Amino acid sequence: MIGKNYKKAIYSVEIELAKTPNDVFNHLINLSKWWPEDFEGESLNLNSNFILSTGDSHYSKNKVVEFVPDRKLVWLVTESIRKSDNFDWSGTKMIFEITPKGGYTQLKFTYDGIVLKEESERLVQICNLTVKDFFYNFIVNGKTK
Repeated sequence: MIGKNYKKAIYSVEIELAKTPNDVFNHLINLSKWWPEDFEGESLNLNSNFILSTGDSHYSKNKVVEFVPDRKLVWLVTESIRKSDNFDWSGTKMIFEITPKGGYTQLKFTYDGIVLKEESERLVQICNLTVKDFFYNFIVNGKTK
């Protein structure tokens, strides 16, 4: 059940890359190299578990629940907390879908979970930054910044 300060949110962002689906997927699963938070664990296989955190302020434990090479990667947030306001987004899915489109590959990222009611715009900003900046720069330039 979603608490009164939370709401269901689904937000998608897409990018096109002049890379093969295999190249995009292999870069995608190398999460520790491009995701903008501290990383612990592994994200390279189905049922892998990993932790993302930002210092002492943000923590999420995640599990890879769908792993289809060159096509789809989904992880489920199994435990989470933002200590400043006790925001918990456990149960949220992060979905990456890869589609070949002629000479390029389309990557669609979808956040499917909950947000605080007043943070819808923040969700859009974070998703866009993560995919359009961090991941794009990692796959195109080999670095996130």
